[in-house]
Amino acid sequence: MASDELFLAIDIGTTNTKVAIFTSEGKLLSFSKQRCTGSVINRYYEIDPESWWNATKRAIAGLPRDLKKRVSVLSITGQGPTIVPVNENGQIVHKAITWLDTRGGKKVKSILKMGVDEQTAAVLAKLIWLNNRLKDKTYLLQPNDYICMKLTGKIVNMSFDTPGFRPPWCESNLMQRIGLKGHFFEADFIPAGSEIAGVIPDAAQEIGIPSNVSVIAGAPDFAAALVGTGTVEDGYLCDRGGTSQGINLCTKKKVSCDGLMTSPFFIKGFWKISGVMNTTGKAMDWFCSKVADCKDLLKGASDILEDVKRPTNLIFLPYLNGERSPYWNVNARGVFFGLTLEVDRMRLLVSIMEGVGFAITDVVNRMEGEGCIIKKVRTTGGQTSNSLWNQIKADILGREIEVPSVNESELLGAAIFAMSYAYGKTITEISKKVVKIANVFYPDHERHDRYMQLFEVYRELYRRNKDLFDVLV
Repeated sequence: MASDELFLAIDIGTTNTKVAIFTSEGKLLSFSKQRCTGSVINRYYEIDPESWWNATKRAIAGLPRDLKKRVSVLSITGQGPTIVPVNENGQIVHKAITWLDTRGGKKVKSILKMGVDEQTAAVLAKLIWLNNRLKDKTYLLQPNDYICMKLTGKIVNMSFDTPGFRPPWCESNLMQRIGLKGHFFEADFIPAGSEIAGVIPDAAQEIGIPSNVSVIAGAPDFAAALVGTGTVEDGYLCDRGGTSQGINLCTKKKVSCDGLMTSPFFIKGFWKISGVMNTTGKAMDWFCSKVADCKDLLKGASDILEDVKRPTNLIFLPYLNGERSPYWNVNARGVFFGLTLEVDRMRLLVSIMEGVGFAITDVVNRMEGEGCIIKKVRTTGGQTSNSLWNQIKADILGREIEVPSVNESELLGAAIFAMSYAYGKTITEISKKVVKIANVFYPDHERHDRYMQLFEVYRELYRRNKDLFDVLV
């Protein structure tokens, strides 16, 4: 591979479809994104998969033509677990059912008795719901698989070939235990970093890249973020904050944490301890668009928010669409606690950031409570563009927060998948080489002490209101 050749990365997110071009050293040369969201009716979250493809084409059109000509390899990541049913010809037979969707929820309790984690149970419940409504046998894809199909014509599932990284429908034993084995077609499984095929000529022409570009298997966004932040060593923790939140610890210690998920890491001998939250970043978007017109405070005006006294002494529970970790309660609701006549929109905004910090702390404390040692915390995603938010996380956790030079770590992770194939090196080797830390936020220990007092209020609020949440349903 020539030294001047470049790598294209695609990320199909919940809110935006993003694309980027990287050098072999992991330098971000160009970035483009297009907003792409689905619809919600009665807590059913769906999206037409073709909207991802259209957004991908528009986003790639925003990249410089001269750089696109130098792309030789690409890879794709995306949100999940989101279910995309297609027939043998790759035609959509049902809108994609996103990870935010709650359908099939009545089956979750019985599935949990099989010993699976809550997230897997939720996906299996949706598959049961879907199977009862489909007339014909289908393939099950994830968003990045769907874009791969549009680019190559191949129907595949791609990820790390490890439990916890593969989608649940790729687990034959699980599908058999819930009575769905044989009800869906089984797509070829392609491990991350492996070549799938070249881009078909029509697709290459449509998106403006060379026809000889190879498509390399990617993995879900949380896995790409681990790679793109260098969270591939013992004791490294990745805080991925976008629409939702994902907290993933790479550790040699296998533990079981209440409300969290434990599965093998994609590196032999390591484990992944995970917590996922539904609407952390989404809570900020909700407040700024539906409650107070304040997006100006988040775009280049965060210095105004810096003047807000912290801690705010307001407690925000970010459970706007139920909550996953650590409570796994679809009936949980959002709460602002401690309002007075003096509270304005700026204090409320900062309290949302603090609420997300408390949610992260709730997960981290459970990990440490089971003996996990956390050596480094690296944060990534859209939240990292707000320096105040990074500082709040450091203050609440009482830890240094490292911010990588590329905050779109999912995209860098996808590029690393492509580099791994191109250079014949392991994904871990390349991750350690190209990931660089750009900034470190240090905790204010006086604020941390006060935050820990408020954190107990945060946890108690959920405990005291849990039964009341059920009344609102």
